[in-house]
Amino acid sequence: MNDYSQTDEYENINKKIFRAPFQDQEFNNLAFYLHSIYEYVFNGHVAAEYPNTEFYVVDFNVPASNNDDDNITFVKCDILQKLPFPDDEFDYVFSRDKFLFFEKDNFYDYLSEALRILKPRGWLEVEYLFNHNITNGPVAMLIIDAWNSWFKSYNIVYDFLENFEKYLQETGKVESMSHQLVKVPSGCSNAFGEFTYELTLFVMKSTNDYLAPFMNISFEVFDNLVSIAESEMQAKDCDLSFKMKRILARKKISSSKDN
Repeated sequence: MNDYSQTDEYENINKKIFRAPFQDQEFNNLAFYLHSIYEYVFNGHVAAEYPNTEFYVVDFNVPASNNDDDNITFVKCDILQKLPFPDDEFDYVFSRDKFLFFEKDNFYDYLSEALRILKPRGWLEVEYLFNHNITNGPVAMLIIDAWNSWFKSYNIVYDFLENFEKYLQETGKVESMSHQLVKVPSGCSNAFGEFTYELTLFVMKSTNDYLAPFMNISFEVFDNLVSIAESEMQAKDCDLSFKMKRILARKKISSSKDN
């Protein structure tokens, strides 16, 4: 097994990604809940399904331990730079919800690195959440639109969400591409819908410190808007949902070394 353990050079990495409107603990909670939703929607936890396979989790910040998954190694590094792995190293590379973490130019670099470390004929899997839809919830939609506008103000390009397959195809490095698109209900009568509704509400409440100034309103007014949005989302005639997408693509065998 190769040793990709953490090194001292990554100890003081600053968060260069995701100017998202959350405090650290709130972001950790959100990441955990979203992870649970992805597992439910796309049926499974890869590391648990393949206990004899070694997995490496790479990010700016990683957990202190790998919990119950003995086949996972966490590597703390600057993912805006070259990843600490050789070319053509892995049979499978997985990325989830990184679109909102990068500005456009940085995302191209990140995608290039993901393909660099993937073996020819290895599989790239990308998952992400996008496109909240709501009917009969004008205030809830107002907050969601402000969230989207806030990201765009930091050059987070939503075009990637709609057209990622095109960008991936344009690299000329992949083939056999497919996708799965799932509409995820929020606030329905079943337990899963209630869970996603609670997550949506958590996100709205957690963005107060950032979105209120961005919307040029007071914190009190923002909190009142969230209360109204909560009532809207609980109404029987309100239909709130978002989409989750999974894309699979295989890296081509190249006759010459790519730059």
